[in-house]
Amino acid sequence: MTGKQNFTLINDDCVKILKKIDDHSIDCIITSPPYYMGFEYESYFNSYYQYIEWCKIWLKECKRILKENGTFYLNVANSKDASIRAYELLHICTHELMYKLHDTIIWYKYNPIPINTNKMLLNQTEFLFQLRHNSNNVELNKTEAYNYHPDIFKTKLVGNVWEIPVVNRKFARKESKSTKKGHSGFPVELTDTCILLSTKENDLILDPFMGSGTTGVSCKKLNRRFIGIEINQDYYDSSVERIQNNNQTRLI
Repeated sequence: MTGKQNFTLINDDCVKILKKIDDHSIDCIITSPPYYMGFEYESYFNSYYQYIEWCKIWLKECKRILKENGTFYLNVANSKDASIRAYELLHICTHELMYKLHDTIIWYKYNPIPINTNKMLLNQTEFLFQLRHNSNNVELNKTEAYNYHPDIFKTKLVGNVWEIPVVNRKFARKESKSTKKGHSGFPVELTDTCILLSTKENDLILDPFMGSGTTGVSCKKLNRRFIGIEINQDYYDSSVERIQNNNQTRLI
């Protein structure tokens, strides 16, 4: 574990750590969970059934620790290559755990890796489910989100289709060393926008699958408190380096 007061990065199993977090203590959760696709970091699942049961556990813990007026942004690809599909996790959230689906955001990633086949269409979208306990007293900071990243929206009304490239080219040139370690996750424009829409300065943000640390980078520059959990040592080391080397603001 490493941390400086309000910034905590943890190298451990997320379920173990989530169980230690107090009820209704997190303002916002932003994460993209691992998929059951045979990657090295998924090797601790013996079956797809075991993976689904594990998802139910961590999703339930996230609901317990989310504040009554908090928001959970769950990013899930709906790829043909993934065993888990977005609607399967959404079913667990809304049918079994009784999350409220407040909105479904479409991440339009217009520049994915091209495919050389006529069997399927190029997948250019991912889902970002905006989950809550209920839809009472919701007040999104749409103006602030638009002013920070106006290019991702088509109008100032701020819709639920966000146009963001898979890789921020400017960022990749600066920090290519960290992103090459894999599990690059979502772009920083996406996490920035979630944070600006649903939180205020000094709110506490959680990413239970920190990966390369994108949520933490956003929290650092936007002056939010952050808890990041990552079980994989390489990804964790990469996240610590990336977040600490981001000089847009100080590490609190």
